[in-house]
Amino acid sequence: MQIDIAPETERLVREEISSGHYRSVDELIKAGVEALREKSAPKSLVQFFRESPLVGLELPFERDKDTGRNTAL
Repeated sequence: MQIDIAPETERLVREEISSGHYRSVDELIKAGVEALREKSAPKSLVQFFRESPLVGLELPFERDKDTGRNTAL
């Protein structure tokens, strides 16, 4: 397969390979496609809440003591 790319893209690819981040053009393209697939894949609820910006945030929260039941019987 022959792929035509812009000179700027070719420069970026060469930089990534020469820096040692990737060993070949094939490896770089594969990593890019996998990253795109992962980014666009639907997240599970567990993943969603683990990555939530609220994780680790200490919010003042008290549970309501009123259970809604009549205990005066």
